[in-house]
Amino acid sequence: MVFKSVIFLALATFCLSTVFAGISFAEEISECPKDEQWMECRAAQGDVLAIYVVARDAYDLAHAQVKEGGLADFTEALMMGRELVDMEERNGGRLLKMIHLQLSWGHHIDRDQALAWLKEDRDQRNLDYLPVLINRLAPGHTQ
Repeated sequence: MVFKSVIFLALATFCLSTVFAGISFAEEISECPKDEQWMECRAAQGDVLAIYVVARDAYDLAHAQVKEGGLADFTEALMMGRELVDMEERNGGRLLKMIHLQLSWGHHIDRDQALAWLKEDRDQRNLDYLPVLINRLAPGHTQ
C-alpha cells in the first residue's frame, strides 16, 4: 500500500510539473506580438521550427535574387542553417547543403567570404561534400 501511494505521489508531481512547465512555455511564446515579425520573434526565442522557417525564407529570398541574374547575400541563411545543424534539426543539414551549393557556384555577393565560409564549415562540421564545392569555387584551394 505504501508503494502505491509513493507511485501515485511521483506521478502527481510529474503531471503537475509538466502542466506548469507547459504554461510557462506558453507564456514565453505569447510575448511575441501577433504581427509580421512573429516568426522572427519565435526564432529569436529558440523555437527550432521558427528558426527553420526564417532560415528557409532568407535562402528563398537570396535564391530569387540569383534567379533574376544577380548576386545575393546568403549571410542570414547560412548563419541560421549552421544554427539548425548545431541543434541537430533534421532539415538543417539539407538547408545548409543548399546554401553551400549556392556559395560554391559563386552566387554570394562576396566570393572571398563564401570561400572562407566553405572552408570553415569543412573544418568545423566535417561535411564530406565540401572539398568538391571548395574546388568548384576556387580551384586548387581544397587544402
